[in-house]
Amino acid sequence: MMVATFSYFAWIAISPVNLILGYPFGQIPTDNIPLLMINSILYLPVIYTLIRRWLRTMAKRKSGPASGIDTVESGPAEPEPGDEWGKATRPYKTQDTTKITGSKSDLRDSALAIDAAFFVRYPDLDTGETLFDAEELHQKAMIRSKVSSGGWSDKRASTRGVGSLGAVESLKSGRPTRWRRPVGEVTSIHLPSTIIAAISRIGKLKKGEPIKIRPEDIRESVFTNRTPLTIILVIDVSLSMKGSLSVTRKIIERIERETRGSKDRVGVVAFKDSGAIEVQAPTTNWNKIYRALTRLRISGLTPLAEGLMKSLETIKRERMRNPDVESLVIVISDFAPNIPLAQSVGPGHAQFTPIKDLVKASRLIRKHNVRLVAVDVDRDHRMWSRVLKRPYHEALELAVTLRMKKDGLPSVSETILRVNEFRQQFSAFLIARASGGKTFLVEELLKEKSVLGRILSATRSDVRIDSASLKSAETYLVK
Repeated sequence: MMVATFSYFAWIAISPVNLILGYPFGQIPTDNIPLLMINSILYLPVIYTLIRRWLRTMAKRKSGPASGIDTVESGPAEPEPGDEWGKATRPYKTQDTTKITGSKSDLRDSALAIDAAFFVRYPDLDTGETLFDAEELHQKAMIRSKVSSGGWSDKRASTRGVGSLGAVESLKSGRPTRWRRPVGEVTSIHLPSTIIAAISRIGKLKKGEPIKIRPEDIRESVFTNRTPLTIILVIDVSLSMKGSLSVTRKIIERIERETRGSKDRVGVVAFKDSGAIEVQAPTTNWNKIYRALTRLRISGLTPLAEGLMKSLETIKRERMRNPDVESLVIVISDFAPNIPLAQSVGPGHAQFTPIKDLVKASRLIRKHNVRLVAVDVDRDHRMWSRVLKRPYHEALELAVTLRMKKDGLPSVSETILRVNEFRQQFSAFLIARASGGKTFLVEELLKEKSVLGRILSATRSDVRIDSASLKSAETYLVK
């Protein structure tokens, strides 16, 4: 900096333009502003040429001060004598960093400046437009006789008293279907198979000889039964849901119709503003759930990752009460998160990472073996099913897989985050993919005879796009 400043004033004092205009050698023409501007413009190419010549000269020197200055040369890297850190074997190639863990893993811009103090406030459930009509829910809560007669429930009378999850193996109750060698503590001995195992070990018995059963001969019964579900409704009550109130009410009413009168336990988690709140702990009493639903009001921002973490917290508490809980998380949202988790804001953390936190929360749900279904209520997302002529989840997976192959990207998640249109519309699929679940358009589920039946059948299957589907879709898109 000092060299540049000194050389600039020296140039103004000895510029040939000054001599031509009659100024003495070494005098700075302070009284002639246009002349100073002309000298400044001429100075830039002169100093640029001198610096380049000086750098080339220093790089060629073999000894002395500043010899061998490192320069970046074009073309492939070639090892040269004197490389102290080893020889170059291939040209340098830049590697893109993952956007899942990057500081710009946002789906849409934050509506305000986020800091740690923002998360101190609890979401305000008393502000905004109501999701359900309180009087309507009160009338439903008073109707009880119709449940026992079957007028309110889509379940058959024989299954209304049990759960929605059928044909689940258990070691405690139900109908015995098979036997097995004990794993851990024996719960129920299967006597016929135990005796057969003992005879097979002993061989032919003599007359009057008793059968001696050893520990290795014992077999235990395995039962199958209909298991109650613990369903956590994770409901988005942010302001962006205002245009989807009717379909949100319909899907919740369908779930209520299929679970009321059974032993399925239903809890409600709502999220908006700075976090999520458990509005109702899991219960079989839908009258309590009605009272919880009347508290829901639409307003604020969308902390979607916090809603997932709160649902996982609820399920962990339920498993402390009963380790055999079969859990299902149903996320009802338009999936446009714009608020990260509270622990992602603070010293040493990126200031805005809702997608990073969303993927993290989804993977934690998968790690804890929790079923998850993402119900997308955004009507603008229906185009993918219409264009690709497939159910919503399969259509999104096909679209992402085609783009991943085209761009040579490493994974589905990275493809979603790098393509702007995918980033804005595929967060429901991103959650389902990371958690091992499925995503549905709300219109798809409302057409089904049984919403829970469709959801449970989807979470048991692991559909992936085969090569034939990829080729046919590529041909269709090219046309």
